[in-house]
Amino acid sequence: MEVQEKLVKQITETKYLNVENTERYRPIIRFFFEKYERMEYWLYKEDVFNALKDSEYFKDYTLELCEADLLRLVEWKNLTNIQDTSNVNTIEEFKNRRLRFSLTEYGVEIERFVLRLETLKVKTSSLEPKLFEKIKLLLQKIITLEDPHEISNCFDELNHNFTTLNESYKDFLKIFHEAKTEELMKNESFILYKDKVVNYLKDFIGGFQLNSVKILDIIESMPDSMEDYIMNQIIEFQKSIPTMEPDFDYDYLREINVSKWRSIIKWFASDNIQERESTRLKNAVNDIINKIMKNVAAILELQASSMHKMEDYKHIITLFSNVSSLKEAHELGNMVFGIFKVKHYTGLERTTDSKDYSVLELTTKQFYLESHSRKMREKIVKRPIIDKTFAKERQLNEILSLRNREKEILNKYIREGKIEMKNLPQISTIERRFILSLLSSGMRNMGKLVYNGEHGIHFKVEKQSDEWITIQSDDGIFEMQDFVIIFGGENE
Repeated sequence: MEVQEKLVKQITETKYLNVENTERYRPIIRFFFEKYERMEYWLYKEDVFNALKDSEYFKDYTLELCEADLLRLVEWKNLTNIQDTSNVNTIEEFKNRRLRFSLTEYGVEIERFVLRLETLKVKTSSLEPKLFEKIKLLLQKIITLEDPHEISNCFDELNHNFTTLNESYKDFLKIFHEAKTEELMKNESFILYKDKVVNYLKDFIGGFQLNSVKILDIIESMPDSMEDYIMNQIIEFQKSIPTMEPDFDYDYLREINVSKWRSIIKWFASDNIQERESTRLKNAVNDIINKIMKNVAAILELQASSMHKMEDYKHIITLFSNVSSLKEAHELGNMVFGIFKVKHYTGLERTTDSKDYSVLELTTKQFYLESHSRKMREKIVKRPIIDKTFAKERQLNEILSLRNREKEILNKYIREGKIEMKNLPQISTIERRFILSLLSSGMRNMGKLVYNGEHGIHFKVEKQSDEWITIQSDDGIFEMQDFVIIFGGENE
């Protein structure tokens, strides 16, 4: 994207839309625009004042304030003014400067855009298949014309139809992605409109497919020089039109026209890298048709399910109408609707799994139920502090005795700073557990030093070979791979 000076400068002509006193500026511009549409271009300040003074929004409006507003709009280039000297008879009248005001080109286009925004909510979008036929005929025509005037008019008409097509289909398809439309398509009343909507979309796809292929053939048959030829003819015609702007930028006009022409070409005949917009349109319409059919199928399925439920309800009502007593009605209600008030008790042991076993045959048991109320609390029983010094000393002695036993095992089986598992003799259960615990700790970080804080030692586990060895213990025979525990290292 090329950023030019025109793109970064401020548009002062739009200031009147969102500034202080906008409530005065906008009615003034709208009055000028309505007069412009009736070909009344030049107005006096008295014309504007008389048109607005009767409105409740302009109760305190004065002619001096109206003139100040008009001059401010001239400053913002929404209006232009000239001095009316047609009926000046004295110097004093000339000094009073009787001015006439008119909308500028920017002012006309901005107000036209604002008017379009005001009617946007009531704008109806449609898919018109005839637009494809018009575009096809205009493309066929423009490549045969030679007169610059006719080429320019044909190009303008082509762009108008293409813009209408682009805006219409996007606005129409956007409706089907809104939340309210999604909700409507899930409603049963949508079935009445389903056929009408689907047929409408299919007619559009039919017109599209019929003409898009022919448009593509026309585009592919054009010579490479066609774009330059058309652009040159349009610029030639524009230069023949008298203009009050001596520095009119014809290069910029050509750049805009080239962009419009290429947009039309790419819409129907894009390259292989990028998908054609026409193909996206066809896929989008087909997706909407599929979505409509899925929603309608879901609605019909739901209706069928409701019909089955209605038959079930009728059968249940018939059963209730045939009962002879209230007790039978209660029993039938429990069978149909279930028990209304159910309490579940846990902790009950089942004495049998037989389905014929009644709950009335269970033996009676009593359960103490605690209150869940915040007001009722369980009474706190004060208990004296128990001296656990003797128990702690006994536990400490047991731990020290176990550590001493483990140290004896290390001294017993370490040979040259390591324990080779395959060279172990028959060992006791305690010895096996301790040695295997060291082996398990070391295998978590195979080949790396592991620190045992209980004995203050560093060791690592390595595999000596791929053979399997057997360890004899008092509680059985243990098979494992050939590992070795190597002691030593930092702080050892």
